Amino acid sequence: MAYVKQNMFMDGVSGSIEGMTLRVRKGKTVITAHCGPVKTPPTDQQLVARGKFEDATAYAKEAMTDPEKKLMYAAVAKKNQTAYNAAFQDAAKAPKIVLIDTEKYRGEEGNVITIAVRDIVRAESVKVRILSASGTELEQGDAVAGKGISGWHYTSVAVNPALRGTHILITATDLPGNITEAEKVL
Repeated sequence: MAYVKQNMFMDGVSGSIEGMTLRVRKGKTVITAHCGPVKTPPTDQQLVARGKFEDATAYAKEAMTDPEKKLMYAAVAKKNQTAYNAAFQDAAKAPKIVLIDTEKYRGEEGNVITIAVRDIVRAESVKVRILSASGTELEQGDAVAGKGISGWHYTSVAVNPALRGTHILITATDLPGNITEAEKVL
């Protein structure tokens, strides 16, 4: 690999010439050996990655046709990033459940479970299921978005007399439809 330095005719040029390929990487023109077409069939992992890429591209294109989504993604776009890039990134990455706070949950009606979910923009929905130690579903419902961008709150509606071994199951869904699940056992 070679770098083009201070050559006004080659600066910013990309393409292939006589067995060489010129690319621009991080603002610098790089010369590498010409790569021919790939002759081996793609692996299952590569096919999955291509499918995810196509899905993210389709979502980003669709999001740019919706003025509300476009504004939302433009607001979270970083420096040198477009709203399209932010929408693509949102579609490519599932939300992350970073906290399940059961400090205020005592198994009584009206107790609050706090959930923190990180995503490019706010998660679309957060669902909570509470199971007994034996696996019986005690309750389920939607968490309510808090004031911050990542905070969600679920208020219990059923009594849970045996707190030890209780399973708290969280399902977070973002705007593109990516789903993340997490569990906390008390």
